[in-house]
Amino acid sequence: MFNNNRHLNIFEHYSQANALPIENNISRGLAIVLGENPLVLDRFIDYINSNCSVGTQVQKHSKAEDIDIGIQQSITKIVDAYSSPKLIIGATLTTEKHVEWSEDTTKPGEALITDIVIQCKDTLIVIEVKRNATDARAQVQAQVESLVHEIEKRNETTPTVEYINGNWEDVIELLQQVHNITGKYESSILGHYLKHLENRYGQWFPVALLSDINISSENQIPIEKRLLKIIQNCCQNEDDEKKYTGRYIIPLNYNFLTEAQLDMDYDKKSLMVTVWPGDTKWQGYNLYKTTKNDLSWINKNEIIVDGINLEFLVEPYLRLAHFQSTIFAPYIDKTYYDLHFGTDKDKCLALWGDITKEWKRSTWGELKKKLLTEYKGLVDKDEFEQGFASKFDNSNRGYVHVSFGYEVTAYIPEKTFSQLERKGGCEKQDDRLAQFINRVIDTIIDKIV
Repeated sequence: MFNNNRHLNIFEHYSQANALPIENNISRGLAIVLGENPLVLDRFIDYINSNCSVGTQVQKHSKAEDIDIGIQQSITKIVDAYSSPKLIIGATLTTEKHVEWSEDTTKPGEALITDIVIQCKDTLIVIEVKRNATDARAQVQAQVESLVHEIEKRNETTPTVEYINGNWEDVIELLQQVHNITGKYESSILGHYLKHLENRYGQWFPVALLSDINISSENQIPIEKRLLKIIQNCCQNEDDEKKYTGRYIIPLNYNFLTEAQLDMDYDKKSLMVTVWPGDTKWQGYNLYKTTKNDLSWINKNEIIVDGINLEFLVEPYLRLAHFQSTIFAPYIDKTYYDLHFGTDKDKCLALWGDITKEWKRSTWGELKKKLLTEYKGLVDKDEFEQGFASKFDNSNRGYVHVSFGYEVTAYIPEKTFSQLERKGGCEKQDDRLAQFINRVIDTIIDKIV
């Protein structure tokens, strides 16, 4: 059997390296689907109507001759075909919604070309399509005003005009709903179009539950979209959610750690919930001086949350930072650590006091001697020398902040997170997985404090 080939998709095309499909192809594909699938067209008109002001509605068609869909049509050709519409709706279709429409007058132009135009009985729907968040309001407004101008030139009655903003995520959700109703046939034109959009623009799709996604790096975009939603739902306040240096972060308010990270381990097909107690000098001090428990938690290999056993991994590490950003973070050899420090807070505090500080460039020789000779075996010598040389010696940096902490990770296997996803939803009040992750974090914290 042949492997699935993307180019068997009727909307895909061959292209040279770095060539992207142009917007005309996306609008052409949508026009094809609207023309081929009556239910998609019906739901799309419902979507248009839902965004129109009260009293303005596109009348549904009942006969084939009442509907027509065109792409790349000039203003004059549109009016030649339909010279007396009662209503013209100008719609943008981008990745972002815009609320306010400008009242500035736009100079009409016969040379303007519409992306998609739909004639439905006595209504024209003019759609300007963008692959991004580009503001398309001015373009569609110019097209609509040019249509009105051309209609008036021909002594026809001036139509009512309405403007709306469409969003790709809404439209894709609409397409998915119809696809589900009609049986999810991958070989259907609608199935091909959805797969084409997923291949090219996965970020446009609504948030999907992890239980509905094949856990693979090929599906990184929808998986990360769901992870970001989980993180938002884990946060106490909406403003707490933030993306920092490429990592999805849940802010935490403890003096020995300040954040948790959520990520997917594609090899294990497990969600990773990770915290870093002792990551900075101040956090390290508080970890050893203010927490009541000993460090026996670093030797645990599982934790229990809601009666479920989760794999648990603790790895001590050095953090070499500059301007508060981690530049290089080699792991501490676990055998060496267990032999010389173990769960003894006083011994760990002594190491903290010896190396955790700012080291200026003139003292880097002393730092390397301390880590590689005095504490020989603490870190891998080759890894440290290569990393330090590339990140510091051969850079313009004049200092390095050194600290050491613990990377603490709990793994939630696919079976567990899929069961939680199937019982809940993506919204905060229904997100069973986000609620479970918060309990995982609480369990980790309880081990430490």
